[in-house]
Amino acid sequence: MIGPPAKRSIWNFARRFTAWQMLYRRDFRLLWMGQSVSILGDQFYLVALPWLVLGLTGSSLALGSILLTHTIMRVAFQLVGGAISDMISQRKLMIASSVVRAIVCAVLTALVLFHKIHLWHLFIVVAVFGMADAFFTPALKAFIPGIIPKENLVAGNSMLNTSSLLAMFLGPSLAGIVISVIGTGGAFAFDTGSFVFVAGCLLLMKSPPSSDAAPEQIIAKTSARRAKLLSSIGEGLRYTYYEPTLRALLTITAVVEFAFAGPFTVGLASLANVKFAGGAAAFGAMLSSLGGGLLVGTLVVGAMHARFSFGKTILWLTTGLGFGLTLLGLVPNVIWACVLMVLIGVIAGYTQVLMASWLQTKSDPQLRGRVMSVVMLSAYGLTPLSYLLTGALTQISVSFMFIVTGLLLLIALALCAFGSSGRALILSS
Repeated sequence: MIGPPAKRSIWNFARRFTAWQMLYRRDFRLLWMGQSVSILGDQFYLVALPWLVLGLTGSSLALGSILLTHTIMRVAFQLVGGAISDMISQRKLMIASSVVRAIVCAVLTALVLFHKIHLWHLFIVVAVFGMADAFFTPALKAFIPGIIPKENLVAGNSMLNTSSLLAMFLGPSLAGIVISVIGTGGAFAFDTGSFVFVAGCLLLMKSPPSSDAAPEQIIAKTSARRAKLLSSIGEGLRYTYYEPTLRALLTITAVVEFAFAGPFTVGLASLANVKFAGGAAAFGAMLSSLGGGLLVGTLVVGAMHARFSFGKTILWLTTGLGFGLTLLGLVPNVIWACVLMVLIGVIAGYTQVLMASWLQTKSDPQLRGRVMSVVMLSAYGLTPLSYLLTGALTQISVSFMFIVTGLLLLIALALCAFGSSGRALILSS
């Protein structure tokens, strides 16, 4: 007996969520557990690091320099990481990256616990972490299609994104408690353990060959291993650029990240403080609303069983993001701003899963890591310019800034849609 009718109904309803069904797959379950714990550990690191830097120096300039070092190293090695993830075993590359980060984080933990830490140590730590992230992330994105069927990619990505969002929601609060009780050394120790855990999960996988791989592709991969690294990177760049649908998605990713990077960091804080006069409380409320919307959007797309028309859906959703960004400049109070942030979050969460799944489906399996690295580089590359534009427009008016950036996003999307690559994206499924 399963139980009373009400319980059976709840069970049947829960089983309809395709994303949860992915946990029946052993390798995916191990990946999901490893990534969930790893991202939770990342939150401990992200809270402890600024606290440690400010405790050592009391300087926000020093903190900014530390964070910039991480970003520079990640951007510098992004294409290299994507190329290498196509040359060797992606699972082994992720294990190596996790082990390196575990060792470095363990050293950092010891330095903090024994009060031997200096600022120059932290520059080395964040540089290594930035490099390791540049290798791990493309390998992870390229690895996922090899352990789950093509038709379940949306559900799998939804499950991974959902756990990531939950970890990012709970992690900072837990980290704050740990730091207040046992200090930053305890937070770094937890992060060290999270890297060991994810490496263990990856080691336990069977890691079957991708179902996309054909014998001739395996031969091509073997040949690629002998190719020079720069040649491999160039091949990935050319493939991404000359494939119309990939070029369209690359453009969309770049313009969306450019439109949101500055407004959602500098702009939201200014909106809360200047227009709404609500200070940190209003800022926190808007960020929480965005986080809730992202979680809902991710869950919704994971529960869908329908076959997506990826190109049209992505264009419609990103257009919705453009309108949402524009409307943020027009909302009269923080309540309506929070409502709008929830809607933006739902659309953004839905879009992120679809974009990741579409890239994994459409990319050549032998070039998948390099495609992922190019897309991520396009997202990071325009961020400094977005900060600069946001700062300049906010000097005029924070409402004006949101309206202008939203309209720029809509114009860029319209130009993309009417271009040859945009038409190829619309026709893709």
